[in-house]
Amino acid sequence: MKKLIALSIICIAMIQLASAQENKVQSGNPNPTWQTPLIKGYGPIKYFSKAAIQPDKNLDYKVVFKITNDNTKDGVNATLWHIARLMNLLYVAGVKTDHIHVVGVVAGKATPIVLNNKAFQKRMHKDNPDMNLLKQLTENGVKIYVCDQAVAEHSFDPYHDLNKYIIPSLSGIIDLPTFELKGYALIP
Repeated sequence: MKKLIALSIICIAMIQLASAQENKVQSGNPNPTWQTPLIKGYGPIKYFSKAAIQPDKNLDYKVVFKITNDNTKDGVNATLWHIARLMNLLYVAGVKTDHIHVVGVVAGKATPIVLNNKAFQKRMHKDNPDMNLLKQLTENGVKIYVCDQAVAEHSFDPYHDLNKYIIPSLSGIIDLPTFELKGYALIP
């Protein structure tokens, strides 16, 4: 039940923010500026203090993101970008860090984001564009796991190719239900 409530609150808050921006009918500041207050440069938000639904400062936000596509937004993995937006929203609303438990599970086409720069350059011929975002997310408590099955399928060396912000796990198909059974809301 808590998982469903947390997921509902997050979804409604994101819809409210988007709707408020489009309609510009919020009371208070009708047009706040875009900001990235916690995860600098990523997941920009506009905070509407009069939005009908606000993050509950007493609720534990336990959220697990499934990071399996290689879509990008503003030059970085789109799902990582959305994790940054969630972190920025919770931060600006005053939710304390001990009430924020965010996890990402990387597999599939997204797997290259876990590479260190040397391994990424070898395969993609450029620096890993997600490195700074991964650094900021993990420094702010987000845990990013990678499915070791996906690492093997991509022929990455799990001992030398992964960047220091990534936590290897046995399998994404184990991680996701494990976190859900622990009360984390899944953001697919």
